[in-house]
Amino acid sequence: MRPPTARDLPRGGRLAALLLAALAWVPGGSPACPALCTCYVSPPTVSCQANNFSSVPTGLPPGARRLFLQNNVIRALRAGTFGPSTVTLWLYSNNISSIQPGTFRHLPALEELDLGDNPHLRVLAPDTFHGLRRLQALHLYRCQLASLPSAIFRGLHSLQYLYLQENGLLYLQDDLFADLANLSHLFLHGNRLRALSEGVFRGLPSLDRLLLHANRLATVHRRAFRGLARLTILYLFNNSLAALPGDPLAALPALQFLRLNANPWACDCRARPLWAWFRRTRVSSSPVPCASPPHRRGTDLRHLRPRDFDGCPEEDEEEDEGKDEDDGDGGGGGGAVAVVGTPGRALGRPGTLPAAPPSAFYRDGLPPHDLRGSQPRPPPPSRDSRGPPGDTPVAAAPRPAPALLPLLGLLLPRL
Repeated sequence: MRPPTARDLPRGGRLAALLLAALAWVPGGSPACPALCTCYVSPPTVSCQANNFSSVPTGLPPGARRLFLQNNVIRALRAGTFGPSTVTLWLYSNNISSIQPGTFRHLPALEELDLGDNPHLRVLAPDTFHGLRRLQALHLYRCQLASLPSAIFRGLHSLQYLYLQENGLLYLQDDLFADLANLSHLFLHGNRLRALSEGVFRGLPSLDRLLLHANRLATVHRRAFRGLARLTILYLFNNSLAALPGDPLAALPALQFLRLNANPWACDCRARPLWAWFRRTRVSSSPVPCASPPHRRGTDLRHLRPRDFDGCPEEDEEEDEGKDEDDGDGGGGGGAVAVVGTPGRALGRPGTLPAAPPSAFYRDGLPPHDLRGSQPRPPPPSRDSRGPPGDTPVAAAPRPAPALLPLLGLLLPRL
């Protein structure tokens, strides 16, 4: 015997069945969208940007994967606010000054966290980002961070993009980035760094781009870049460098783009290691104008002649070069992770780099142009109430769902 269908029911029953079917199309079964926010079905997204929120709105759907809370006036972040399904969390351009311990601890799926452009964010607890094992992009640009705790990046093994530019960082301690074996982009420009120590970049075998311009660098340890065997872009312009003792650039066999202009280069005997390095390499470089001595001012250091170094004492660098060669595989210590593969591949298989950053904030065509500041972020998918292609809005509280009205207009005359 076949099961009964709507046609087997009395007329009133058929209408009731049709009404129930119509209600199934209304997204009432999904969690309510917070007031003044817009929500989307696929992927589950909550957009609350630019609504003058002073705190994270309550009632965020626990299954939301993307949360856009930028351009508000949120002051504090508290534990338990965000659900474990969150993959992308944008909190940039707020007034965040404090982050409660444990705020991000139970977000195992988080891949991108943007806390940039929060000018009142001055201090981070050492465990602020602990447990974010899948985090690939961390944005901390344009805050007021003068220092970073030694353990702040511990355990972030999947991190590939780290934005620390335009803060007030005065120094970077050794091994600060030691757990970031997959990091490929490190932006440190626009801070107040004065020196680079021997172990500051230890543990970064995958680093491809290192931006250090617009700091106050006067000293670079001769082994500061040891282990960065994959680095292709290095920006050191607009600092206070007079020399690079011991030829630290010899540890960078993959280097392709180098900017050293806007430094007070001393073109005397101190310039010989850098001059000799340029003679051995084919790196695309900016001019390197001499600032001293007076008779060489304005001359490009790269165009000096061998006789310009007559009378300079010979330097014994064999020991340092040997050490750099030993560490050229990016070891940085016995516990380093060897990473192979091509950037842009999916994360999850041993030996591959993480995927490209979830947002388009970073513009890949960096060289040979100058990066003088942060790039404008494109509007998030939720800026248009219609949503991007493929995103289906489910609610824009307190908007009623109108989908049922045409159907009711057809059904009521038959009652």
